[in-house]
Amino acid sequence: MTKLENYNNDGANYQAQAVLAMLKGHGNIESSWNDQHKTYFADILVSRWQNCREQGYVLCLKGSGYTRQLNVAFFEHRNSDSICAIKWEQSTINAPTIDSAEFGDVYKDKWDVSKSVGYGKVNEMADWIFNELTKFWEETEKNSVKKEKSVK
Repeated sequence: MTKLENYNNDGANYQAQAVLAMLKGHGNIESSWNDQHKTYFADILVSRWQNCREQGYVLCLKGSGYTRQLNVAFFEHRNSDSICAIKWEQSTINAPTIDSAEFGDVYKDKWDVSKSVGYGKVNEMADWIFNELTKFWEETEKNSVKKEKSVK
């Protein structure tokens, strides 16, 4: 046994840990199920996100066809109790970090996030992230199918 405060102690804020737990409860992206192979093709990968006081996680999902990658970092904001997420596309071999991320039009300053919810709104943030991942998968799947048809 371990003390409660040491359980799940990977350095991430407890609200980010709760969002990650809720995301695990969502399961897989249903539209990525391949009946022929009996498996889900969408692999959502997770890594730690570290930006000084903003300690959370980053999820990476390579789209169908592997030509695009969606990244979503989520954490408790450094100056409030809000749970924030940054969403951007960037293909990487390893998980992006605050030093390697190419945010584009988001996160120009600490308030410029893709989504922010109030303290304790863990379900709302997890639902938003999962919906964004699902939309991205379905969009890239649709584009991948179009490319396959045009090649034939």
